[in-house]
Amino acid sequence: MKDFITIFEGAAIEKVSKNLYYQNLFERFPDALFLLDTEGRFIDVNEGLEELTKYPKDRLLFSHFSQYIHQEDLHLVKGYFADALEGEVQKREFRIVQKDGGIRHVSITVTAAQHKETVIGVFGTAKDITENKKLEQMINDSHGRFESLIRNSTDAIGILDESGIMTYQSPSVTKVMGYSPDEMIGKSCYEYVMEEDVGYTKSLFNKAMSFPNETIKGEFRMVKSSKEVIHCEASVTNLLADKKVNGIVVNYRDITERKEQEKEIKHRAYHDYLTGLPNRYMLEAMLEKHIHVCEQRGQTLAILFMDLDRFKVINDSMGHPTGDSLLRQASCRFQRELEKGSMLFRHSGDEFIIIQPDADAEKAQELARNIQKSMSEPFVINQYEIYCSISIGVTICPVDGRSVEELIKHADFAMYQAKKAGNNSIQLFSSTKQKEKFNPLKLEIEMHKALDKNEFILHYQPKVNLRTGKTIGFEALMRWHHSDWGLISPEAFIPIAEDSGLIIPIGEWALSEACRQNKIWHEEGLKTTVSVNLSPRQFSQVSLVDTIKKVLKETRLEPQYLELEITESMTADLNRAIETLKALKTLGIKISIDDFGTGFSSLNYLKRFPVDTLKIDQSFVKELHNNPSDETIVKTIISMAHHLNLNVVAEGIETKEQLLFLQQHLCDEGQGYFLCKPQLSERIQLELDRIHLEVQKNGLSYEHNEKMWAEEMIRSAKRELHETLRLQQGGTLKFKKMEGRFIHTFCEGELLYKAGFIPEQILGKELNDFLPKEIADQKKIDYERAWQGENDVSYEGYANGIHYLANLRPIIRGGIVEEVIISLSDMTEQKKTEEALRESEKKYRLIAENMSDLISIIDLEGNLHYASPSHNLVLGYNSLQEVPGMSNVFDFIHPEDLPEIEENLKLVHKLKQPLSVEFRYARKSGGWVLLETSVTPVLGPDGKVTQLIAVGRDITEKREAEKLLWNSEKLSIVGELAAGVAHEIRNPITSIKGFIQLIQKGVIKEEYFKIILEEFHRIECIVSEFLALAKPQVISLRPVDPVSVLEDVRTLLSSEANLRNAVIDLKLDKKLNLLHCDENQLKQVFINLLKNGLEALPEGGTVEVKSFSSGKEAIFQVIDNGVGICEERIKKLGEPFYSNKEKGTGLGLMLCFRIIKQHKGSICVKSIEGEGTTVEFRLPLPAKSTT
Repeated sequence: MKDFITIFEGAAIEKVSKNLYYQNLFERFPDALFLLDTEGRFIDVNEGLEELTKYPKDRLLFSHFSQYIHQEDLHLVKGYFADALEGEVQKREFRIVQKDGGIRHVSITVTAAQHKETVIGVFGTAKDITENKKLEQMINDSHGRFESLIRNSTDAIGILDESGIMTYQSPSVTKVMGYSPDEMIGKSCYEYVMEEDVGYTKSLFNKAMSFPNETIKGEFRMVKSSKEVIHCEASVTNLLADKKVNGIVVNYRDITERKEQEKEIKHRAYHDYLTGLPNRYMLEAMLEKHIHVCEQRGQTLAILFMDLDRFKVINDSMGHPTGDSLLRQASCRFQRELEKGSMLFRHSGDEFIIIQPDADAEKAQELARNIQKSMSEPFVINQYEIYCSISIGVTICPVDGRSVEELIKHADFAMYQAKKAGNNSIQLFSSTKQKEKFNPLKLEIEMHKALDKNEFILHYQPKVNLRTGKTIGFEALMRWHHSDWGLISPEAFIPIAEDSGLIIPIGEWALSEACRQNKIWHEEGLKTTVSVNLSPRQFSQVSLVDTIKKVLKETRLEPQYLELEITESMTADLNRAIETLKALKTLGIKISIDDFGTGFSSLNYLKRFPVDTLKIDQSFVKELHNNPSDETIVKTIISMAHHLNLNVVAEGIETKEQLLFLQQHLCDEGQGYFLCKPQLSERIQLELDRIHLEVQKNGLSYEHNEKMWAEEMIRSAKRELHETLRLQQGGTLKFKKMEGRFIHTFCEGELLYKAGFIPEQILGKELNDFLPKEIADQKKIDYERAWQGENDVSYEGYANGIHYLANLRPIIRGGIVEEVIISLSDMTEQKKTEEALRESEKKYRLIAENMSDLISIIDLEGNLHYASPSHNLVLGYNSLQEVPGMSNVFDFIHPEDLPEIEENLKLVHKLKQPLSVEFRYARKSGGWVLLETSVTPVLGPDGKVTQLIAVGRDITEKREAEKLLWNSEKLSIVGELAAGVAHEIRNPITSIKGFIQLIQKGVIKEEYFKIILEEFHRIECIVSEFLALAKPQVISLRPVDPVSVLEDVRTLLSSEANLRNAVIDLKLDKKLNLLHCDENQLKQVFINLLKNGLEALPEGGTVEVKSFSSGKEAIFQVIDNGVGICEERIKKLGEPFYSNKEKGTGLGLMLCFRIIKQHKGSICVKSIEGEGTTVEFRLPLPAKSTT
């Protein structure tokens, strides 16, 4: 910082070098601070940057920043640096390379260091965010390992044979058409097409038949199962020749909503949003048709151009809602006066146009008078009576014109003449066109000729540096010297040029001429900037940037010597204005806001505009010594502009007193008649020396001027440093110990505002003044440690939803602590990431703990890295360390099965595809367990297999159960059970089969895999119920908290409940004693009963769980308000059950009956069809100790 400031001379050097307050803050600031020159070399750095890069200060100084940037990020960082030099504050993240080769992620804030118009470097702060990045990667890895989010397709997919008969429909057809796939398969596709569209659909099908392997697209209407007609968009591909598909594949979707939106968009395009009337676009089309009819039939046609009188006054004084209401009511009155065939249009603003077919001047005037009469009654709006008259201009086709443009323009002129004659008037164009020597239309015509005749000229007014008195630029001002009429005022022709669009070619000529003249001056040694005014219509042109590029190229003027002046009113459309201004700044030209203070002057907008200069409107300068308010306004604009690093130009300097006032308040530049009037280019150069002498003679002395500007440089440097600290993403505090109290002496940074603090709350205050006592007392301990000279004191805090880390560093001089600097870092995202990681781990841990499957993660050598808790239940191992295979799982696979397993794993590694295997695995207690295992490869970033996830289940007893079932004498029960299981798994198997066929045919979508996995999960649940019932369960009795178990179960089933629009409501006795039971089996009972309750709620509802004690028993009730259970079903509770009318096998309830019976409890089910079901079961409470 001190090196940077030494570029200034004289008194400024002395004052800045002595500014130890900011120098000390820069050098001791805990985070990295640095200053780059315009070439990107470090001019000054603090200790924080040394610590971050691990390079010493003497190595960093005068080296280029690119030496420390990660190669992959370098092109981006160079762009950030370039943008910062342009004045844009940059908050970015990228990687740096430390001296030892370490790579760190950093977050930086940089901004241009400027004085006046000159960028002299870039200020910046940097913070190490590597740990945050690591945590983000951990959560991404966690989510990537345990879940995959795949959404269901909104498209339906069908396959047709060569006759149009459907052989396949995807499940999503139910969403589109309302039919199930089975209902549509085997039927002709034309049965579902709207009758009027069948012919088109057949042509689409025939076209696809004629062009194999090509995709034919079309749109038609279809009829849903509800008889609703929908619009569909279809892609038809003939894959009959593809043996894997052997059909016509149709991918179609419902586009009804899109069609309605298109219809609405078309209506909006041709109708006014406020009144609902046709707009000017429809006017042009309809008038063109009426003119054609008029010519064919030899008729006349009237056009009435209407404008509400005093509407702007009403709109501005009573508000836009009132103005809008007036327009709507007026349009209704107009429509009531129209004859059949006439049409009313809203042209723009408060202008309306009527097309009156087969009407002459007399008939048109009669309609105009009726409309005026309808406006004589007051409009009642918000309890106000508002009177509004109307002025009407009339043109007759073909008398007054034969084209749309001509007729509307003449009607507009006639309306203008009606207003000129007094409000509430009617004027025919034919009666006005000979009244004046020239009118706006004549001026417009003459302007067309003026461009060709070179009648436009430019005068130039000097812009003077009020500090030095030297001319540094000229403003180009348009003049029109007509060959017959003489000099025409810009006020007379510019509005007409703007309205007619002629301002575009005239403005382009002025821009080109000004740049050409400035280039001549440059070649003559006069390096100046030329300013050109843009009109609103020019500024709104899409081609504006290309036009300026073209002019600069043709005139060879360097872009930094062109300045464009715009007015505040042009920037009303904020987003578009910013976009245009940024595009212009990209060219390298300067932007000035003209007449500043006369428009909306929103500071919120101004800070977002990439402008260079503010021009104070001459109306404020004129009254400087007559109106104190104008003095205040001028001083405020100058101060505000300097704080925003903007140049300030004062217009209209006409007296010596005005010049002195502007110099005393550090206005940068000025122009006006006191300095020089606008003149032709060949005369203006003769005035430059005189202007310089005039400023020296009548303005402030050179010494006084230099002293004031030197003081301003110091203030500017302080502002730059303060702004850099304010823009840092963290926060900075300083405190001193005064009379035993810690008083804060500095407070700045974005983080403090986020945390809900402002400087006024903190500066000059101690901790108790803005923090609760208990928090303040805790922090005082850390403050005292730092005040005693202890380094690296830190603490974490929380305020207003922001987590932050505070690092305290004492500033020691002469062995005494003079103050302590506190650096605050935002840890909110890091805390959120840590919490998300904990929640993720908790969720998956809960899932893993409740799965009976064996989940293992092994590397390619067979080393075990993870084993689920179910290894205890299945294999008898109590901890991960006891699980065999920590060295190598292959050592514990049965020798006879090992060769086949090794071959299969090689296949997984080669194909990178999952594989299912069966093998025998050693049990801790001895013997072998037959496992059915699915092995899935985990791919690393390079696409290579790094690990294998094995999900296995014990099928030993399953195999034995299969043998016993075949020999069982209870074949009827087996039949019921088999029928039930087959009934439940038929649909998912059919669905899986259909998708596999599609995949085999090459029709692949991510959504298919999610649906297949869901169907497999359904089958797995059914089979799990069957297996759980088939094998005997070993009960492990221990104290269990039923409330905790139920809360876990609710968590597990919350997603299913949400999908069914249902709620699980726990009303539990929190004081219920612990049960002596098997926790996993109790959990299984609650899961089965709650799932049954949820499945009984097809329309959503509530499943309520109550718990209470009665003597020696704990009582649990699961209550739903669902469909209920039939009597036949009630009789067979606890047995396998199958019915074509109902879903389910009864295995869940059978399992519940058995578990409760094993725990010496009882279960009772009460149900009424259509009203709901209550399941109540009781378990014995353990006897209380008598000791």
